[in-house]
Amino acid sequence: MLQQFLILIMVCDLINSVDLYDDESDRRAFPITDMEFEPVTNRNRDKDKIPLVKNINCEDFSNYALNCTVEAAIMYNSSRKSPPMPLKIGDWCKAIRHLTNCAIDWNSDCREVTESHFNEESIKGHMHVVDNVCDDEWFLSRYDDLPICIEATSDDWEACYSVFKQQVDEQKNKTLEWTHFETHFYLCCARAQFRRCTLDSLFSSPSRCTHEQSTTLQKFSVIVSEGDVFQDCDFNMMYSNCPAGDPRPSKTYLAKLMNIAPVNESSGAPNKDGISLKNLLLRVVHVIPYLV
Repeated sequence: MLQQFLILIMVCDLINSVDLYDDESDRRAFPITDMEFEPVTNRNRDKDKIPLVKNINCEDFSNYALNCTVEAAIMYNSSRKSPPMPLKIGDWCKAIRHLTNCAIDWNSDCREVTESHFNEESIKGHMHVVDNVCDDEWFLSRYDDLPICIEATSDDWEACYSVFKQQVDEQKNKTLEWTHFETHFYLCCARAQFRRCTLDSLFSSPSRCTHEQSTTLQKFSVIVSEGDVFQDCDFNMMYSNCPAGDPRPSKTYLAKLMNIAPVNESSGAPNKDGISLKNLLLRVVHVIPYLV
């Protein structure tokens, strides 16, 4: 179990690191359709097909996981955990796809041979990141505009993520039952606190990023946090009881993020721009998934 945990730490560290000091252009050179990716193999969808022989030594989990990590590191030469520059997003995605396929292949071929396996929730989390970042051309087109914003906020983002990573690893190290009520509660608190941390960092200094850039980078933060904690944190969560306090932003703070003057929360009367509390909430509902 300890070996498996250490490997998962290495995988997550690799996935969320980046080399920000590249002398080349900061934007992607080619659209996503021109990138050479190995497809993520979903064995559950292909279980009626003849399985491929991978020649995996199912008696040596640690060596297999280490080899996969090294191979991914070669694909993505990196040293930092902050968001990748647009130019590096292709390599970042290649590493995630490779690590995800390694985990799927091992779990498929070796489940009947050994008790050592990659956590299914972790695999689903990585696939979620692939689907919502690497395979989303619309998101990547917006991400192309972030080089200056990423460079300006990378240190703060990395500080937020380091705290988040430590909290998540602490909980996941206690048990393999990551959806247990108590573990689930602390993981969801950590995820929400990370999002609030990046949210405050991005929107506290508008001069570093435009509003649109901050929203896009915050969406990236949300997707990455869902990859690390792939659980439903929307229901039956007492965020007010989180160890570091309630991480959810107030309506006033949300209004500020939406570039809207505050409304009278008690009456719902329109503000000076003629926007009522009802309409404000309708607008906020579209941005909340990117915030908390």
